[in-house]
Amino acid sequence: MMVDPAGMTWRTPLRLAIRFGLPIVGIVIVGRAIVASIGGAIERGHFALGILLITLGFASRIVRGR
Repeated sequence: MMVDPAGMTWRTPLRLAIRFGLPIVGIVIVGRAIVASIGGAIERGHFALGILLITLGFASRIVRGR
């Protein structure tokens, strides 16, 4: 198995997407839910999904790689 000299494997972009992508998407979903709630349409599912994505993103930082 070849590993390139910089130490970047196929898992590195995946790990970065999980670590930084999930919280960003969560923040966007929570932001949209807040804007919608100002108009009177409170959707708890969007809040819950956004918080879940943010939590998963931060939890991925706790898990160590090999």
